[in-house]
Amino acid sequence: MSLPHIERTFWRGTTIYSPDDPATHLYSIISGRVKIMRASASGQQKIISIRYGGDLFGELALASGAAEPRRGDEAVALDTTRVAAVRIEDFWHVIRNDPAAACDAIGCLTARLDEAHRQIESLVFDDNSRRLMRALFDLSGEASRTGEASVRLTHEEIAGLIGSSREVVTGLMLDLRRRGLIDYKRGEVCPCLPKIARILEEENHYGGRF
Repeated sequence: MSLPHIERTFWRGTTIYSPDDPATHLYSIISGRVKIMRASASGQQKIISIRYGGDLFGELALASGAAEPRRGDEAVALDTTRVAAVRIEDFWHVIRNDPAAACDAIGCLTARLDEAHRQIESLVFDDNSRRLMRALFDLSGEASRTGEASVRLTHEEIAGLIGSSREVVTGLMLDLRRRGLIDYKRGEVCPCLPKIARILEEENHYGGRF
């Protein structure tokens, strides 16, 4: 990164930050993967997104106007993950003095906003099967961008991502495999992207959104 930063390594399953931790840094993934989660008042957790190499996370710290801002989400390493940690004050200092960096930051944050809007729309309008296909399609694109040939998530992690249960996801995965839309073994899913794209586009024609 061109911003002042400190590089840190987190082992698989290690928490990078927790809810209510001080929101003092934002992060860029150098290598590995990170899952971002939020919890309801009852303690039920949902995976908001999976971040891959080159992605930023922890950016909600930029939206807080509090004197001592706190995290509202949680970040956990899915692999041995190396990140660059940037102090919020260093970020704002660079942004104020570098128009190109400001444009890059705005582009990244608006992409995150679009991603959040699409996720909300899918949770509101799509059934479990369509949410699963959409999630696998998007995750496969992110994985291939970093050179991975498959989506490496467990059924429980996928369930957390689409707002369902592990049992429901297991049944849906069996159905998608039977239909030739995916191939998978434990923790590794290979979607047939042309077939899934065609189904999503056909359903979109009747009122959905691809």
